[in-house]
Amino acid sequence: MSKYATIDEVMTTLYECISGPSGGQDWERDREIYHPRALITRTRIEAGEPVAYTFDYDGFVEATIPLLAGRSFYEIEIGRKTDIFGQIAHVYSTYEARETPEHPDIQFRGVNMIHLWNDGPDCSGRWWIMAIIWDNEREGVVLPKEWQS
Repeated sequence: MSKYATIDEVMTTLYECISGPSGGQDWERDREIYHPRALITRTRIEAGEPVAYTFDYDGFVEATIPLLAGRSFYEIEIGRKTDIFGQIAHVYSTYEARETPEHPDIQFRGVNMIHLWNDGPDCSGRWWIMAIIWDNEREGVVLPKEWQS
């Protein structure tokens, strides 16, 4: 079986690599799960308006390092729904962010929507993240209960 032969392995890697103490992200390992032409989109509300920032992998890392500088950050998956058709998959992955995995306070929660592609015949190859977009809870936008497990 090849590395990243399962969606579960990709998802575990996604959360392990972004999480850690200050400066503890594993960018080299993280890069392995993204297709070279993957798009990574961070969404948010700025000055009351929705915005979306889309990056290639290097641009994402460059933009994210300053956001995590000086802070411990752990993103923990709390629910997942996966739909697969042929060589493609769509994963809804809900998460919560904490200062440490055991910390009682949740910093925020949200959902990653991830498109994956398998590069082998009959899905016998490895899974690649082709695109990921996420949004966090805020006033008026709350994770549905059924997405939390």
